[in-house]
Amino acid sequence: MNQRVVDVILAEAETEYLANNNCATFLAELDLLAATLTTAGDFLATISAAIALKQIYIEQAQAQKDQQEQEAQMKDIQDQLTALKNEIKTLRGTK
Repeated sequence: MNQRVVDVILAEAETEYLANNNCATFLAELDLLAATLTTAGDFLATISAAIALKQIYIEQAQAQKDQQEQEAQMKDIQDQLTALKNEIKTLRGTK
């Protein structure tokens, strides 16, 4: 069907619908649609907030993991330095 035919059919259907339903019913249906859209908007906002909170949690967990890895590396370096100091002391003592 071409667009003109579709437009005519939709216009006729709307005219017939409005003729068979009083304005109060139509307005009530529009109000219901608006409430539904508002509820859907609230739902999407809640989902968006949950996603944002999850992202924050992931970032905090990653930061904590990075900090633990850095602390482990620092401990390894400190242990290596201590071992080198002990080895130097041992070598100096054997002269």
